[in-house]
Parts: sequence; C-alpha cells; structure tokens
Amino acid sequence: MEISEQTAAAIELCRRINRSAARQYEDRGIEKADVAIAAIYSAHDLAMDLHNGDPHAAIEWMRNATDIMERTLLEQARTTN
Repeated sequence: MEISEQTAAAIELCRRINRSAARQYEDRGIEKADVAIAAIYSAHDLAMDLHNGDPHAAIEWMRNATDIMERTLLEQARTTN
C-alpha cells in the first residue's frame, strides 16, 4: 500500500510526539511495557473514533494497520539486504 508524502509526514510527526510523551511517562517511573500497552489502548481509542465508537470495528482496523506495518517493514528489510 502506497501512502502519500503528506500522510507519511503526518504519521512521523505523530510518532515523534508519542515517543516524546512516552519518555515523559518513563521519567515519572512508569515501566516501558506499561507505556507501550497504554499506547495500544490509546490507539484503540482513536480507532474507535474512526468507527463511531464500535470497539470491534476498531480492533479490526488495528489488525489491518498492523498487517500493513508488517508488510512495510518486511519490504524495507528486503530492499536493504
């Protein structure tokens, strides 16, 4: 799946902000694993916003997003080796 440069830039901006927030949580003594699972729950909250509050549709959307992410990472690994 190809994404536009604008979408890629928006995704990277959001990732930078989220990683910055994660460091702040860790600075407060929250374990990295807890920060990571909280980020997943937050992603689910956002996905529910896309699907009118339907938690099951949000989970399916997250599965699709994860599949896309995996395919992208595998493709990147193939092209760098």
